[in-house]
Amino acid sequence: MRFSPLPRIVKTILSVFFLLTLFAPLPYAIVMPGNAQNIFLNIIKIDNQRSYPATGQLDLMSVRVTNPNNWIIGPEILYSWLRSDEAVYPRAAIYPPGATAKSEEKAAAADMTNSQNKAVGAALHFLKMNPQFHVEGKNLVSKNIHFDVKRTGGPSGGMIFAIGIIELLTPKDILQGRHVSGTGTISLDGQVGPIGGINEKIRAAHKAGAEIFLAPEGNRAQIASPPVGLKVVIVATLADAVNALALSHD
Repeated sequence: MRFSPLPRIVKTILSVFFLLTLFAPLPYAIVMPGNAQNIFLNIIKIDNQRSYPATGQLDLMSVRVTNPNNWIIGPEILYSWLRSDEAVYPRAAIYPPGATAKSEEKAAAADMTNSQNKAVGAALHFLKMNPQFHVEGKNLVSKNIHFDVKRTGGPSGGMIFAIGIIELLTPKDILQGRHVSGTGTISLDGQVGPIGGINEKIRAAHKAGAEIFLAPEGNRAQIASPPVGLKVVIVATLADAVNALALSHD
């Protein structure tokens, strides 16, 4: 059976259609590894309370996400799918309906403040419940603990903030000179919650040179093939995280 070739006008229309489809904006967002920030470098500050210098590095991890004001086109999605360090998600899975860059910035700032307040509460609760972590002075108060709010954002740094506070307030050396990173929300009673972009944060931690990465129990099933040389430790509570750092050094 012979087939007649398509008329040139039809070929042109189809070519234009597929070209427009390829470059049409699509409802997706791209998640990429962000930066590692050592929280002992001008992020946490203790005033009017005896504190002790940290011997190691404790990194707060982040991810970068495409702007909610922008829509992604086909070639960008294909490129991200081909890269091992980026992930593509439906836009609705990342941003609520009607989200804008300004609204997300405002929400991140609120989440950040809430996360830091919970981290302070969780750290002070841990120290109260674990007297073996001797603290000079019995009247620990949250107003003596400050954060550089311009350099951090979102709720996922809660656990790392809490560990950092404990490290600074007690002479017990938790980090033992190691480079540790991690992520996870924190509750006032020390429960560690899951976060988004876990694999991107693990890859960023490895790139920054971390030896240990503390990951929430709620993210266990999502963790895929951690980089060689980075020990991923799963924790469910702040106590788990502190104990894991002590045990992993022995």
